[in-house]
Amino acid sequence: MIRHVVLLQISGSVDRTECRNVLDAIAKIASNTPGMLSFAGGANMPGSGLNQGFTHCFTIDFVDTKARDEYLERLDQDETCWRLTDITVGGLGGILSMNLDLGDQKS
Repeated sequence: MIRHVVLLQISGSVDRTECRNVLDAIAKIASNTPGMLSFAGGANMPGSGLNQGFTHCFTIDFVDTKARDEYLERLDQDETCWRLTDITVGGLGGILSMNLDLGDQKS
C-alpha cells in the first residue's frame, strides 16, 4: 500500500471558498481513481508550532504505485494541479509531496 502525503502552504490572500473548492476537487479525483483506499485532509490544527508555514495537508492511500500514478495523471487532465499551484505560496514551492510504502510499517 502507498500513502501519498501532500503538505501545502496556502497563500493568506486566497479566498477560503477557493481553497476548499480545490481540495474538494482533489478529493473527488482521488475517490474516482481505481485503487484509492482513503482520503483525509484539511487545515493544520494549532498546537505543535512546527508547521514551517504549511497550512493544509492531505493524505491518500492507494493499493499500489499504479493507482497513485493514475491519480496523478487525472490531476493533470482536468488542470486541478494548476489550480493547486495557483493557491500555494510560490506555486510548486508551496507544495511538499512524499510517498510512503506502508508494506514495511510496524505497529
